[in-house]
Amino acid sequence: MGSPPSVPGVQVRAPWPDGYEQVLTADALELLATLHRTFEPGRAELLQARSVRDTELAGGALPDFLTETKDVRQGGWQIAPPAPGLVDRRVEITGPTDRKMVVNALNCGAKVFMADFEDSNTPTFDNLVTGQLNLRSALLREIDFSSPEGKSYALQDQVATLVVRPRGWHLPERHLLVDGEPMSGALFDFGLYFYLPSWRATSRRGSGTRCSSPRSRRSGSRAARYAPPFSSRRSWPPSRWTRSCMSCASTPRA
Repeated sequence: MGSPPSVPGVQVRAPWPDGYEQVLTADALELLATLHRTFEPGRAELLQARSVRDTELAGGALPDFLTETKDVRQGGWQIAPPAPGLVDRRVEITGPTDRKMVVNALNCGAKVFMADFEDSNTPTFDNLVTGQLNLRSALLREIDFSSPEGKSYALQDQVATLVVRPRGWHLPERHLLVDGEPMSGALFDFGLYFYLPSWRATSRRGSGTRCSSPRSRRSGSRAARYAPPFSSRRSWPPSRWTRSCMSCASTPRA
């Protein structure tokens, strides 16, 4: 049992088993602190707007399209072609990020595996950090698993495309404090995954980072909230740059 690196303003309130240092490096913790300090005010505004919208809906307001997106809906635009690995999405599987699940889901024959830090995952700090470790091993094609019964699992040559879904904007990560405040669970999951050192390996294989935002029930603004942190990656060290894509979903408003 060790201890986390010392980063100004950052406090980890959880045990520190061996292996955590592979993803929760000092650089990664500094990045998480920057994400919190930059984007937490906008997240707080979003949650306040959500509370206001809840009151409106409870008072009888009906869902509708946003007036400010009318030009978008009526415009003659077309989305960019799907990123490599996402052209064929006829069969997708979703599940948590435990080691056995990651190996079996990538091997199962589906076109896409969405590793889920939200609905499918019990958000203990150990589940979240070991989940990141498992994804790192999967990206490096080093992941395997041996059951207590002696059965062994390893990655096949052909595996599903890996997509990661972070937690929703409303969920805090209470085990990591930045300047005394719990940081956003969404930014914790997003920041760590996109900062994993294994992305250089995926870039060499012509692949890249793929992320899916949790579905928003009320407004596309919750999905769009990922745009600023996603764009902020341009300020990260060049060794962390890679081709990336993110899919967003919202119902019923856009």
